[in-house]
Amino acid sequence: MKQIRQRLTYANVMSSIAVFFILGGATAFAATKIGANEIKANSIKTGKIVKEAVTAGKIKNGAITTGKLGSEAVTGDKANESTFGKVPSAAKADLAINATNAVNATNATNATNAVNATNAVNATNAAPRAYARVLNNSGGLGVDEARSKGVTDASVTFVGGSVYCFELGFAPTNIQATVDWIGGGANTFAQATLEPFGVCPDGTDASVRTTDNNGAGLGTLNFYVSFVG
Repeated sequence: MKQIRQRLTYANVMSSIAVFFILGGATAFAATKIGANEIKANSIKTGKIVKEAVTAGKIKNGAITTGKLGSEAVTGDKANESTFGKVPSAAKADLAINATNAVNATNATNATNAVNATNAVNATNAAPRAYARVLNNSGGLGVDEARSKGVTDASVTFVGGSVYCFELGFAPTNIQATVDWIGGGANTFAQATLEPFGVCPDGTDASVRTTDNNGAGLGTLNFYVSFVG
């Protein structure tokens, strides 16, 4: 102890105190003043970062780029599908489907129209264009207007015997005639033709002759006649 006191001098004591303050102050300074510039590059390792220490608020916007993402890191449940555009192949497929549907719709419409037009033409051609119940010469020659279409009194010319000539205003393609059996009696017939008949006037389009089964003309028979054309 005596030897220690003999070696203590003012200079030794003051230098010891100075070293103490320097070391203590440096430690305090290091604890409160270490910034990014004091940290050596690549010195902070992954294992030194506390779990969940880096939060979303500490990540700069746009800092994480596509190249930093792991393969298949973003899954479907993390994506907002409404923000996705349609991929080109799907868009082309839609265009192809729409084009096909449009063509099919047009074809279907055209086909339907064609069928309807054909049916309308066929119906027109098949349906009688004109028809009449013709009254016999002795019963007041003419037509029964309630049972006639396209045929009037002026359309019918009785040329004697049992021949009736029709001027229709069109060329029929078919004709059918039958005796009105009420009052007509048995074995009576109505014969029809589209060929010119010699005793008919010019402009005649068809003619009908009423007879019995012996071929004798009967001018006392009412008959029905229809024309297709």
